[in-house]
Amino acid sequence: MAEYREARSVLLFLNFRTEVETTALAEDVLARGKILVIPRCTVQCAFIPAIVRDLTQDVALGTWGIREPRAETTEEIDPRQIDLAIVPGVAFDMYGRRVGYGAGYYDRFLPLLRPEVPLLAAAFECQLLAEVPTEEHDRRIHCLITEDRVIRCAAEHL
Repeated sequence: MAEYREARSVLLFLNFRTEVETTALAEDVLARGKILVIPRCTVQCAFIPAIVRDLTQDVALGTWGIREPRAETTEEIDPRQIDLAIVPGVAFDMYGRRVGYGAGYYDRFLPLLRPEVPLLAAAFECQLLAEVPTEEHDRRIHCLITEDRVIRCAAEHL
């Protein structure tokens, strides 16, 4: 995808439980010489974007049992330096609406990105619903990538 090819820095989640496997994509980001940014989430609901240079050395199980950057081996990056964001979710619709796990980490973080940063989601077809309820603060994604297709979310509803 052009959004991926052109990005110098990529915010990516490391999969948890039954989410789409993202480790190979994280390795590809590093292999292409891009900056890999992985979130570290705190109990206080802080979302800290950190640069990961080595998935073995820089990543460990975090607060919620999710793989995330080690504080002692990674550095924080300014959200305005991120060129592409690939986000997780529980459910999505064709209009770019997403439901997360309910803590609001991404809802609070995504507005800190530059407005033109593409927001993509990696999901399974079974996570697609006809309509996902949203609240005023929710940021919609621009593109949804499943095992079967790439969905450019309907712009008239963004």
